[in-house]
Formats: sequence, structure tokens, C-alpha cells
Amino acid sequence: MRMYDEISPRWKQDAKRSTKPLTILSPYITGDVALNLVKGKAHARIYTLFEAEVFVARGSSLDDIKRLMKDHQVYRLDGLHAKLVTDNASFVTVGSQNLTRGGQFNNELSVHLWDKPARQQAMAIVEPWLEGATLITPAMVADMEKDIERLRAMYRKFKEECDKHQGKVDAAAKQYARRERQAAQAKNRAVIGAKLNKALSSGATKTGLVTRKDVVSTPFLKIDNNASLLTWERQRGNDIELRKGMRYLCFLDSNAFGWARVAEKQITRIGLNIKYGQGTIKEFPTLTMVLSVRPKDLVGKPDGTNLVVKLLDGKKSVCTVPVSFLLDEVTAFSARRPKFPRPPRRPGHLPSPPPASPALSREVTTWIAANKTKFELLVCKRATESFTYAEGRKEVGRRQRLCVLWRGWHSSQCERHQVRQASDPVRHTA
Repeated sequence: MRMYDEISPRWKQDAKRSTKPLTILSPYITGDVALNLVKGKAHARIYTLFEAEVFVARGSSLDDIKRLMKDHQVYRLDGLHAKLVTDNASFVTVGSQNLTRGGQFNNELSVHLWDKPARQQAMAIVEPWLEGATLITPAMVADMEKDIERLRAMYRKFKEECDKHQGKVDAAAKQYARRERQAAQAKNRAVIGAKLNKALSSGATKTGLVTRKDVVSTPFLKIDNNASLLTWERQRGNDIELRKGMRYLCFLDSNAFGWARVAEKQITRIGLNIKYGQGTIKEFPTLTMVLSVRPKDLVGKPDGTNLVVKLLDGKKSVCTVPVSFLLDEVTAFSARRPKFPRPPRRPGHLPSPPPASPALSREVTTWIAANKTKFELLVCKRATESFTYAEGRKEVGRRQRLCVLWRGWHSSQCERHQVRQASDPVRHTA
């Protein structure tokens, strides 16, 4: 026995190898799925629903059924919901996938049975159903076609009203979700803001102007009076010296954050993601880790998420972990394994990159669930430590144990803002 989330290729392989007539059970039939399966074969028996509602809603196609009837026997089987393909000799597949175009793209699960006892058990259940089937004739098809267009016009109006109502329900649900998400974000901002204010209360302050070289260039912060961003004096002593070109955790006035590249007298860019090389997680030395605060990566994540951790095996996604990051506190939500990509629905669309093996994803997500605290401490350390890019590479850099918290600027142009050094930097031990 083996399970498939897309059984069509297996159907074709088994049908090509077999010399026996096929028996097919599918409540809905559209497109060339069934025709390609029985191509070159004779005397296939196909069981399906033959109901006006099904054809009006285009769940099945009368034209495709007529094409099948030319060389095969097509039966009406009322109440059919099972999906089965067999040659009655070497294989049986049972599952949720219909012989339709949509069945190739939906979330489906089918089981392939090749051992004789399992096949016999499946057919012992199915064969009594077939005794009540009725052969579909051309006259039955002609009668079904007579009034189908009038019924479809009525169905379209009914569907439009259903869609309007569904739209209202969905809009209300989105509004509720938006309110909950905004409340969670406001709570996070308040916590972060309080921690920042406490850390910055006795720190040094420097003022600069956000500007651009031209309309297409990235805004940058230029510090006034030739002051240096690399040296920060603190009232308690122990002045801090930053390193030119390193990236430091940086918060904007909105409490949005990223990793700022610090020059001597200006900040030229705030990055929205960091990629750490292999070995970041000792238990999985081949994996790389990406920390992202990109808006597109935050979409659809649990309320309170402001940071996303991506684990990769090479370029293949292993899992994604939404995180609530509150400076010195990290809460990881449940890890999400990647979905297997479907073929592109439209010509010319590139397929999604394949994910890592399900076994690796399962192993990693299980480890994260069992070592949640350890994982959260690792994410906190990686998010807050300063780093530089390694020579010749943009994703991996030398990492220090010191993190400097400060406030940055709005992205608007030509506004004067203050950059403030934290009086008590957040420290993490190895």
C-alpha cells in the first residue's frame, strides 16, 4: 500500500501496464482525465453520477461522458461518492480524487493497493454497489441536454446570490481577524516601546536628516555636525565603540525593526532579513536559517507574529516558524511544513520550487516542538546580535555577543530624527 496526494500519474502507469479492462468509479468527470486513462483500451466500465444538478453546476461534463460512451460502457450509480480505479487483476486505487481537471490541483489523498488480500477486500465492498447501476444510453443523454441551458441560467443567478452572501460572511470574518491582529500588534508595540524607552532613557542622542541622492535612490540618514555613529558615550561610562559596516538591530519610531548597516556618519540601509549559514542549529548542521520581517512573509501568520524564521536545506524549504519577538523575549508558534507545489494552472507560469523531503521536515518540526525553549533562545540570540557580512558572501557573517538597541528614522524624506544609543545593551551568552 502507498499513499499519493496526486494519483493521476500512477493511474496512467498502471493502466498502460495492464492488459485488462479498467473499472472506474468517479462521481464527477470532466476534461481528458478519464479519456486519457482508457485511451487504447476497450470495454472499460465507468460508474458516475447522472443528475441534472451535477451537470448544471458543471461538476461533470455531458460532452465528456458522450465521448467515453463511444468505446466504453458508462453507468449511472446513484449515491456514488467513492473514487476507485482498478483493472480487477493487479491494482486498486481508492481515494478522494475525481477524474476531473480540478482533481489534479485540489488537496487530495489516495491509496494504491497492490497486494491481493487488500484488493479483494476493497472489491468485496464495492461490487455489491455496482449491481444497482444503470447503463447510460444516448437517449438518456439527449433528454438530459434538453433543458440544461435554462437550468444553468437559473443556477447562475442562484450562485451569484450565494457568492454575495459568502462575500459578506468573508468580509466580516476578515474584519474580525484584522481587529484581533491589530490588537495583538498594538500589544507587541506597547511591550517593545516600554522596553526601548527604559533602555534609551539615559543613552546618548544624535540627530540626523533623512534624505535621498535622487528620486530613485534609497533614503539614508546623515548625522549632523559630523558626529560619529561609531562612538557612543554613556553616563555610566563604559563607552561603546561600534564597528563600521556591521549590522545592528534597529527599531523605527513605529517599532518596526530591521538590521541597519552602520557607516561612520550615516546609516544607508535597514535590511529586512538575515540569512545564517549551515550549522546555526547544531542538531541539523546542513540547514540554513533565515530571519525575516518582510511584510509578505508575515501575511497569514498567527496574531502577534512580527518575525518569521525560515529553515532551508540548500534552496529547499524545510519549515517556517512564526515568532513573536519582544527584544529579550521570543515566543515561537507552531512550525509549518511546506506544501508540495502543484503544476502551474496557467501556461507560462513557473512551477514553485520543490520543498525538502517530508521526512526531514517532519524530523525538524518534531525537534522544534520538543525543544521549544532552546529554539526560542537561539532565535533571540541570532536576531539581536550584531554581525558583518563575510568576505565574498552576503548571507553569513562574523557574529558578536553584543547587541546595541537604538531608534532609527521614518522612511519619509527630509525629516530630522534622533538616533539614540541604548544605555544598557542587551547581552546574550553563548
